[in-house]
Amino acid sequence: MSTSTKQQTVFDLTEATLSHIGSKGYSESYVKGFRQIYSRLNKYCEEKNIQQFTTEMGQQFLYECYSIEPGTVIRKFSRQHRAMDMIADFQQFGTVMLKRRLNRSFPKQFVDDAENYLLHIEADYAQPNTVLSHKKSLFKFTDFLDSVGVTSFKAMTLEHANTYIKVVLCNYSKEVARLHMGIMKRFLHYLHITEVIDDDIASKLITIKFSQQYSHLPDTLPEEDIKKILSCVDRESPMGKRDYAILMLATKLGLRGSDIRNLKPGDIDWVKHEIRITQIKTKEPLVLPLPNDVGWALIDYLKNARPTSDATEIFLMVIAPYTQLNNLDNVLIRYMRLAGISYTDLHHHGLHTLRHSLATHMLEKEIPITTIQGVLGHINAETTRRYTSIDVKQLRECALEVPAL
Repeated sequence: MSTSTKQQTVFDLTEATLSHIGSKGYSESYVKGFRQIYSRLNKYCEEKNIQQFTTEMGQQFLYECYSIEPGTVIRKFSRQHRAMDMIADFQQFGTVMLKRRLNRSFPKQFVDDAENYLLHIEADYAQPNTVLSHKKSLFKFTDFLDSVGVTSFKAMTLEHANTYIKVVLCNYSKEVARLHMGIMKRFLHYLHITEVIDDDIASKLITIKFSQQYSHLPDTLPEEDIKKILSCVDRESPMGKRDYAILMLATKLGLRGSDIRNLKPGDIDWVKHEIRITQIKTKEPLVLPLPNDVGWALIDYLKNARPTSDATEIFLMVIAPYTQLNNLDNVLIRYMRLAGISYTDLHHHGLHTLRHSLATHMLEKEIPITTIQGVLGHINAETTRRYTSIDVKQLRECALEVPAL
């Protein structure tokens, strides 16, 4: 960390922070937005005769200028919150935690070792999503090292690694911080066993005790709200037929967005009234009965709305080119708006909310936890097959007779 940044005035600190994020490849419009906030902060400090920045002063600034209560986070003021976090990070550590930035790349002094590590875990049968998660986390770690002047992994010290942990804890929830720290520890261990670094830094990192409790429970929607959302879908239009089928799969079966997005006609056994997939996230098979209302929603879309296309997936764009529909989360957001249901206060407002809601409502109806685990695919392949063939008989009762397509 830099002693000079701790002693800087608010004005000098804001200018240094803006210069730093500008050097990280953020767009001019992105930097301009923060410049406007810092300009207001400087004016506020001038009026109050404040010379030094503190987190408490930043909270007071947000309260007096944006009516943000101390200790609260308001989504529409996310940039203001981020501005205070960045200036606090730069003051304490001389750098800013890289978050969402397009066209990321590893600093040139770290690129070879980082890419070799990713190839190593991929060869070790890591799933693509796992490799991507590690890559994103290493972008943050290597960007931090570059920002504090580390010229190579050999020049990295235990203090650098521990300081990074502190930066992560200042910027993320404990759950996310634990993820980043776990990836960093595994990466440091890899660097040591491949003799890129001499010191076994991974075994000497500071210890952080994490609570077993989550900082928040998964978001759920009341059954009344889900009914309102479904009732807002225009089931006469091609897009409405498609969206209704998507929402029914998420609402009634709790399928993940990735599994709905990749669903193919061959995954549906119309004779046995089942959906059979290999889950994208876990690579485990999942078999679920096809309820009446879900089946008819799929039939309506397939017969009357799905455009002719070479694409193998069921759900496609409604305008040419008729390719796979990618962002399914927007489907739920669209109808929450139409139903007048706020989504801005939800931690996650995509289709996963419907998945969590299904689990919650099943628990409320005293459905056995083993059934819920089976429906959501949270167990290994053998256990999944056992529960979906026995406990999910409750769902099978409403399976339908489906005519040939």
